[in-house]
Amino acid sequence: MAEIRTDVNRPAVPMDGTTITAEVDVEPGTQSVAVQRHIALCIDASGSMAGSKIERARDGASWVFGLLEDDDYVSIVAFDSDAELVMQPTRWGDIDREEASQAVDDLSAGGSTDMFDGLHTAQRALETLDVREDASEGTPVRRILLLSDGKDKHHDPEEFCDLAIDIDESGIRVEAAGIGEEYNEDTIRTLGTTARGEWTHLDGPGDIEDFFGEAVEQASSVVAPDADLHLDVLEGVEISEVYRALPQAQDVEVYWENTEATIKLPDLIEREHQRVVMKIHVPASSGEAGRVDLVDVTLSADGETATDTISVEYTEDNGKLAEHNEEVQLDHQQTVVQTELGKGNVEAAETTVEKMTTIHGEDTEIVQEAERQTELVKEGGRAERNQATKIVSDDEGVRK
Repeated sequence: MAEIRTDVNRPAVPMDGTTITAEVDVEPGTQSVAVQRHIALCIDASGSMAGSKIERARDGASWVFGLLEDDDYVSIVAFDSDAELVMQPTRWGDIDREEASQAVDDLSAGGSTDMFDGLHTAQRALETLDVREDASEGTPVRRILLLSDGKDKHHDPEEFCDLAIDIDESGIRVEAAGIGEEYNEDTIRTLGTTARGEWTHLDGPGDIEDFFGEAVEQASSVVAPDADLHLDVLEGVEISEVYRALPQAQDVEVYWENTEATIKLPDLIEREHQRVVMKIHVPASSGEAGRVDLVDVTLSADGETATDTISVEYTEDNGKLAEHNEEVQLDHQQTVVQTELGKGNVEAAETTVEKMTTIHGEDTEIVQEAERQTELVKEGGRAERNQATKIVSDDEGVRK
């Protein structure tokens, strides 16, 4: 079973209140049963993909075939000026291998780029599978693996955001990859972030097989799909600046209902630590000094729950007020930097790095790493922006 652990940068606060930094760490636990994967390859087949890109996309699809188990389902959507369901979602054990290979060999490039229709077609294909009837044990892991090197000139990132929300609510995650330098980076990032997957940059055709293969293999290690954190917040307490720090630094949409909030998490992957960081405004105490539970946190994953509490102590003791867990604050600040760098907002990242330097000193390891990555993004391009969102971890998946 997955576990959670909470921490704050200031365990003691003054009687008139203050703002603290908090984090929730999620340990996914171990996989108890093998998962069934529903994989939809959504491949750009527009004219700009002609040549080595479409050839390597064919190779990547063939590579995916070699990773599938009999009970997995696979479908292929190709999109150019419109979208075509090249392969209906079918159980791999029931597919004629020659027909599957032929469907891949027939992929060709031409026309413009209607990525929106391609994603919508892939979503509908996966939704034709009844997840309850097709899954012998547990909920299937459903993935759209999107590959594109171009721009959809008929739909803006906001429209893709709405589509990604709809896909996510269907229980489908999107792994979105842009290849080369001509794709719409905002769109690729929006899709991977909003549908609780990841977004990535591929330098060239040689990276396509790795992208497909790693995404399919990762899907086999899912411990629990559709996980979320439920926050029951004490009246008067405010939460802001919420980010996913691990596995990829991303903005988070918080869904509120009165004093309760939900934060959706990416699927829990075995051995992949997750972290959510946030700011919490602690109001003035309404009574005497003492410990107060600010937020009750519940992780829901695969029908089971784990709980912890974000708490502080109101006090007038200067010694206690001086206690400070610097690492928690640094975690949040570094995540802000990583997220802004992923968007190419170098000035915003530099502003946060300056604050980190002022508060923690220029010799602090995380501050130095934030400075280094900011310079790399400032001098680099899309690959550096994407790499900046991946936070350095130790062998156990927890940040150094």
